[in-house]
Amino acid sequence: MKKLVVFFMFLALSTPATGICATPMETLRPHVDEVIKILNDPKYHTPEQRTNQREILWEAISDIFDYAFISKSALGRYHWQNSFTEEQKKEFTDVFSRFLGNTYLDKIQEGYQSEKVVFIGEELLAADKAMVKTKILRKKVEIPVDYRMKTQGEEWKIYDVNIEGVSLVQNYRSQFQSILLNQTAAQLIDQLKSKLENQSQPKMD
Repeated sequence: MKKLVVFFMFLALSTPATGICATPMETLRPHVDEVIKILNDPKYHTPEQRTNQREILWEAISDIFDYAFISKSALGRYHWQNSFTEEQKKEFTDVFSRFLGNTYLDKIQEGYQSEKVVFIGEELLAADKAMVKTKILRKKVEIPVDYRMKTQGEEWKIYDVNIEGVSLVQNYRSQFQSILLNQTAAQLIDQLKSKLENQSQPKMD
């Protein structure tokens, strides 16, 4: 179940977002379809093609998340404003984005078992924010997954994912705030770098 939950945090990450004229749900739906298409493609169902599939999945997820906003939110306003220099903010955002992406690429490749995604509806939270509600169907199990999205320029991008009441951002915020009680921003960044080095790495542009 844990792998399934983690996997669906990244189900929505695929092709570049459409223009702002599209609704959040209209933007999100083709992303889900594209990721599932890649996962179902039989040409990637051999160990030799796992790396190639990973590269394509990375391209699919790299542009749809608002990593800068997620990084700032995951640290919390206080630590973002007071614990990190401008250089450290940029470094943290880069390292955390790569760490987060690699973590869930692992789960995507390991956890997918032909689950179905049902779109329930969307709700505008503000002029520039919305929530798209979905549920994941796996045999007799239904898992609610809510995607929070915001406008960035002319695009809708994901800034948080809530699965069964658990927020991706709040989960990391709790971890980072606990670490920063006794360690510096530089030490937190070093910890993430160390973990990143142990992950499978897709090619970066």
